[in-house]
Amino acid sequence: MPSWLDDVQGLLARTPIGRFAAETPGVRAAVLVPLFVDGGKLWVLLERRSGSVQHHPGQVAFPGGVRHGEDVDEVATALRETHEELGIEPGQVMILGHLSDVFTTSGYVVSPVVGAIPWPVSLRLAVAEVEDVIRIPVAALAHPQLVEERELALAGRTVASPVYHYGQTQVWGATARIIAELVERLTGGSPAAGA
Repeated sequence: MPSWLDDVQGLLARTPIGRFAAETPGVRAAVLVPLFVDGGKLWVLLERRSGSVQHHPGQVAFPGGVRHGEDVDEVATALRETHEELGIEPGQVMILGHLSDVFTTSGYVVSPVVGAIPWPVSLRLAVAEVEDVIRIPVAALAHPQLVEERELALAGRTVASPVYHYGQTQVWGATARIIAELVERLTGGSPAAGA
């Protein structure tokens, strides 16, 4: 009998992802989209960035960061950054697939890597970078009434972005665009379309 891991891998592999060409201007970065099952539900783990970090303070994001010279690919970057920020060992993550590159208004080309993590997992937050972690059920992200399309003023221009609402948490920007693709691939439809 297939597990949820097989199901997610199959859904992510069903259609090709979008990649920016190597010559596309921008700083290369990667994030991990950590998924886990708890109580029979599929969840995604996000972090709230510290208010003292230089880029995107206080925002809800996936663990990740800039690609370093020793990183062989985006998977290595995502796993290294997740270990640095959340204390999750690379060997604890099972890579399930990839999502399309996202270009941010701050000039980053972000490659999302989807991975399964064990739950419960022991977390060790890098308090200089991460204020807290947030667990959100994927089913909640797929609910049309919890997402809206909003025009945001970012880096001196107006950008359309989905905004996800879960309790007191709002997720927007590049993280919300990554979530939108994740939801579309896992459910076969975009919740924003029904909003």
